[in-house]
Amino acid sequence: MAISVRVSAADLWHRLTQPGYLKLCHPFCASTEVERWPGEGARDSITYYSGRRYRRHFVRWIEGEGYDIELGDAPNQTARVSWRIMPQGDAQCRLTIEVVPLFPDDMPEARRQMILEREFGADLAHYLDGVVQGIRHWVETGTPVAEDQFGWNPLYSRPKAS
Repeated sequence: MAISVRVSAADLWHRLTQPGYLKLCHPFCASTEVERWPGEGARDSITYYSGRRYRRHFVRWIEGEGYDIELGDAPNQTARVSWRIMPQGDAQCRLTIEVVPLFPDDMPEARRQMILEREFGADLAHYLDGVVQGIRHWVETGTPVAEDQFGWNPLYSRPKAS
């Protein structure tokens, strides 16, 4: 997922490297806890409105450009997430977030396909769209995002009342 943001790459980098920034810009984030910050080896966790919780391990930190995160604790990581910022002039940049699933080598193919469809399909695309829109909203307006501001998500939003 990618989005253009009307701030400089340096400004976006500064904001995306503040400890606990997710609560300000992430429409599905109920809370975040910073364990170690910043740089390679940083760790935090995010708890979603749905109750899901992920530990994020920053395995690569490219000053001014982005970082790579592994979700979950070794040896059971579930995904690698790459965040990148590319300048588009002095006052605009492009943010890209890419998610790559991580599977154990011995996981049966049928199980991989089931997980890909359930966790990495259309719901993940909607989730990532909400995240990048939330970041753009926060950095361009200075206003924190609201819960589900860009739509409800079945994986990360509170369950709907029946």
